[in-house]
Amino acid sequence: MKSRRYLFLFVTVLALLVLALSACAGGAQPPAPAPAEEAVPTEEAAPAEEAAPAEEAAPAEEAAPSLTYPFQYATLAEYEAATGNTITSFGEAPMLAEKVASGELPPVDERLPNEPVVVQPLVSVGEYGGELAGPSTNPTCCGWDVIEMRLQKLFTIGPDLVSIVPNIAKGYEVSDDQTTYTIYLREGMKWSDGEPFTAEDFRFYFEDVVANTDLSPVPFGLYVRGDELAQFEVIDETTVRYTFAEPYPSFIVALASEVGNRGFLPAHYFKQFHIDYNPDANDLAQEQGYGDWVEMFNAKKRPYNFTWDLGSETEPYAPTLNTYVFVREDSFGNKYYERNPYFFKVDTAGNQLPYADTLRRILVEDLQVQDLKAIAGEYTHYGWGKLLSFPTYRDNEEAGNYRTVLVPYERGNEYAMVFNFTVEDPVLRQIFWDRRFRQAMSLAINRDEINELVYFGLAHPSQAAPTPNSLYYEPWMTDHYAQYDPDKANQLLDEMGLDKRDADGFRLRPDGETLFINFQVSVPEEAWQKIGELITDYWNKVGIKTNYKLIEIGLYNELRDGNAVQVGAWGFDTNDIGDLSNNLANLRPYWGARGAAHPWHDWLTSDGASGEEPPDEIKELWDLGEQYLSLPYLSEEQIAVGKEFYKKAFEPLYIIGTIQRPPQPLLFKKNLCNTPPEDTEGVWSWSYRQWVMFMPEQWYFASDGTCP
Repeated sequence: MKSRRYLFLFVTVLALLVLALSACAGGAQPPAPAPAEEAVPTEEAAPAEEAAPAEEAAPAEEAAPSLTYPFQYATLAEYEAATGNTITSFGEAPMLAEKVASGELPPVDERLPNEPVVVQPLVSVGEYGGELAGPSTNPTCCGWDVIEMRLQKLFTIGPDLVSIVPNIAKGYEVSDDQTTYTIYLREGMKWSDGEPFTAEDFRFYFEDVVANTDLSPVPFGLYVRGDELAQFEVIDETTVRYTFAEPYPSFIVALASEVGNRGFLPAHYFKQFHIDYNPDANDLAQEQGYGDWVEMFNAKKRPYNFTWDLGSETEPYAPTLNTYVFVREDSFGNKYYERNPYFFKVDTAGNQLPYADTLRRILVEDLQVQDLKAIAGEYTHYGWGKLLSFPTYRDNEEAGNYRTVLVPYERGNEYAMVFNFTVEDPVLRQIFWDRRFRQAMSLAINRDEINELVYFGLAHPSQAAPTPNSLYYEPWMTDHYAQYDPDKANQLLDEMGLDKRDADGFRLRPDGETLFINFQVSVPEEAWQKIGELITDYWNKVGIKTNYKLIEIGLYNELRDGNAVQVGAWGFDTNDIGDLSNNLANLRPYWGARGAAHPWHDWLTSDGASGEEPPDEIKELWDLGEQYLSLPYLSEEQIAVGKEFYKKAFEPLYIIGTIQRPPQPLLFKKNLCNTPPEDTEGVWSWSYRQWVMFMPEQWYFASDGTCP
């Protein structure tokens, strides 16, 4: 019912917006941009070829535990036990069947692992064929509409948004003391080039990369606990084990969330670049234009790092476990991928996934051009549009041959701020640390107006807080000093002793100087800029002289990390999975991307050897967070400690928020099936890796142009 009320509100507001925009703009359509070189048109997707079902698929309502997202069973045996259905043979895409017939590939049952993942499609078993296409504004980074079409992690997040589901790995076990993790791999699984995927790929990564001081002068933090690198063991060809010096319940969560896609490398491929396996590696590096083997190895490894880097491939057909394999890049920076012939998932009819044959990344100049190409119908899907452009998306659906869906953006706040409690100015420090100041600054913000002006009234005015889906959400958190009450804000500021004013009406500091806040930020989203400008106006109105200035992201990061900002601001990507996987970085010093109080963080993480000692309440918050992180995931004790931690993290208003859960527009070609319906209960979230929850490997193009 919630989603239907939400949809009704959206349709009502949208109708008013369309009328207003039509009156202002005369219904003009933006011009379509020139097509990119060698681009394959996607307005009418390439005809799909029907998948040859190995066996009749069971109806979704009988097999799938969730209708919000597609569902996957860890193994064939698990699928058969859960549903009573059997899969006795496997199907494959015609483009791969041709290669089998010519002798280029072995048969599909030899390419799949002995125990493939079984995916219950969202609506129906699909058809093979066609090309997925999405944009990126960066030639080497991000481009989530393409990266997440192919990203496969060791584990993933279940449809309940809290459980850990096997993916590349078949399963795992954790010791009672939370220090030892045993990970089980799939027998017979292969890299995209047909080479076996085994424990050797984990051993090579851990012993020859993570523990190698040339490649990793500082060991990768994911594998460090108690200042000690984990002990690693190969149990057998399909089993590996990590043992940590301290309890580490969040390790498996980190492997399943946004941090994921780590822990292994294709050893057979990377050994040629490693000096321990190739004595001529330095000569090879020189031949390829690198200074030495370390520079070469790290460059080759970059696409295998954090998901940000997945778009940096330069080596055609470099082995991967992902859904698609990089093939080439054209002179315009567009990248082309084709299906992984050894992909480890099948649908409920036994057909090897993915359904779509190829994937294309369309490189665009900027966000404006990205939007223009979206409404011109150049993408098959688009998840990084702007709510501000939503009426335009809807106006152009027919011309662009796409449909638009709204999903809530599941994060703690769209734009949240932290005052820098360790700012160099001692007077500002005293002011920022006074809780009454933060209460006043929060009460001065008109969140309802922000919602109307920036989000068409479709979001939720909110303090920085967990979302209602969180195990740690309490109703008071959303409204905590989040009412618009400038009179109360002025009263609190006066009580602080900031009751004297200068000639322009701005408040004076205790030292007689005008209280001035230099609000320097970088914003990748237009909505954030609008919010920042409104906040500046609200704060000026209660006598706090504020100057809002946009700066380049590199400069912002430099100032933020150097303790040189007065206010840090960014989207507040917090939810239970994300907080655990990032060691509560958003909820305690230095409050994540907001980057306040770095010296406190340095002191807390060095046992006082460096940085600056924080107040007792911050030390208590930190220690409580450490206790929470040490307890078994989702245990009663962890949840109880978590509730106490979240209360201490939000009640003092270290973080001040504005808006929560705005709708995120998603665009899909009308014949792209098994994609979220208009009334989906699904959510969009950084921590769940956005598209990954919707399993693009089970999307398909309907050959008759109509989805079931």
